[in-house]
Formats: sequence, structure tokens, C-alpha cells
Amino acid sequence: RRARRWCGWLPLRGSANPCGMKILTPMVALITNSEVLQVLKDRGADLQLGGRAVGSEKLAHAYLENNSAGIRHAAALREFIDMLKPFNLTRTEALSIINTCPTSMVEVFLLVDRCDTRLTEEQMEAILDLVAMHLKH
Repeated sequence: RRARRWCGWLPLRGSANPCGMKILTPMVALITNSEVLQVLKDRGADLQLGGRAVGSEKLAHAYLENNSAGIRHAAALREFIDMLKPFNLTRTEALSIINTCPTSMVEVFLLVDRCDTRLTEEQMEAILDLVAMHLKH
């Protein structure tokens, strides 16, 4: 008889997934690294002892704490996304910019689909200026 690992979730009967996790609704929303960090803090991943977070959540918390975009408040995130509206970026592109905090035009080019036809060099520079002013990395 095989022993089950405890992954912080209740196992599902007959599940091939060793942790028994079930995705109820895939891709409901896209979220930023800062929002993921907040969820991990709510689960207690920032606590050395206690909390409901499992090891992988604590590792993710440590990584995001050091590498995530500096905006921590939902209102500031919405304000930054509004500042990107003149560039007609998709929500995915805007969130990619928030999560990676690009510092060069090459990075913007990689984050924005068909960037060469959609944005001028001046617009890419403007995006970089917004990132430098409003996101701490």
C-alpha cells in the first residue's frame, strides 16, 4: 500500500495527482506577482512557524518578496494600468510589464506582441519611464 504525501490539500478519491489538487475553474483571471505575494502572506507563508502554507508556497513567497514588482496596493496597480492605457496594451502585456519591470527597449519588445508595428521608440521609452517612476524592482 502506497503512502500518500500531505500537500496541504485534501486528497481526491482516485486522483492521479499525488497532492489531490483539483482545478475548479481554469484561467479565471490573470494576477500580478504582487497579488500572488499577498495571497501567500494571507496563507502564512511569511511566517517562520505556523501558517497554512506548504514548503513550495514559502519558497515562492521568499522569491517574490525579493524579485516582485514593488507595487503592493491594488489601487496603485490599477492606477499604473490606467497609465498604460494610451499604449493600447492587452491586459496580459500590462501585467507582464508589472511583473518584470523592464529596464530596456529590448525587454519591452519581448513583452509586447508585434511591438515593432504597435509602438514607436518614443512610446517604448515612455513605458520605460513609467516603470522607472512607479515600479520598484
